[in-house]
Amino acid sequence: MSKLIDMHFHLDFYANHRQVYNRINQMEQHTLCVTNQPEIFESCIELYKPTKYVQFGVGFHPQNAGKVSFGKASFLRGLSCTKYVGEVGLDFSKEYLCYKDRQMEIFNYICQVSRDKIMSIHCRMAEGDIYRILKENNNKKVVMHWYSGDEKWMEKFIELGCFFSINSNMIRSNTGKQIINQIPINRIFVESDGPFTKVLGRKYTVGKLSAIYEELACVKKIYEVDVLKRQVTHNYLTLIKEDY
Repeated sequence: MSKLIDMHFHLDFYANHRQVYNRINQMEQHTLCVTNQPEIFESCIELYKPTKYVQFGVGFHPQNAGKVSFGKASFLRGLSCTKYVGEVGLDFSKEYLCYKDRQMEIFNYICQVSRDKIMSIHCRMAEGDIYRILKENNNKKVVMHWYSGDEKWMEKFIELGCFFSINSNMIRSNTGKQIINQIPINRIFVESDGPFTKVLGRKYTVGKLSAIYEELACVKKIYEVDVLKRQVTHNYLTLIKEDY
């Protein structure tokens, strides 16, 4: 039976992060723990050894662009010891639009130095610029996290070779369901985005990952959840084995 995969999770936002880290390994759930600053990535890998089931992504959240400086040296150090980058991207919603130019400068740099990395990307009201930057920098191993854009841009991201990671909040939203139903099954991953989502009406905990698979299988009209598990595993193997 295929192991469960969580393509976007915030370990450092859990107060009991050591217990959570141990639990993920005990449950043998492949989990990408993204970070919002490269310095946080460095702290995480000092505290926790990456394992078969827990990997860390070096990131810089676009919402931080107007709050903290982007540590290029720290980012490059992190990049040298992981094959994952995230959470990174662009956020042009009202609160963060005033930092648009700085966001694009940072994201473009990250894409330039991360061409061979697996990227988990935050995209909010910035589809065109993200598409352009990814295409210009030839980033191919891309997973769009919690995508909320329109179908036109979704199709262009698919043409670019991008994957999409789906969480429970998306599944509960009518708009989210419409997006999910347009994504080919060979381009889908499951994510929790814990602790920022709810599953079965309560804050996400690592024991609920299987419930997200079940919810997604229902939306995609896949009547055996093991079929979805095998497909997600196949998608992951395709992502990590592709030679660009």
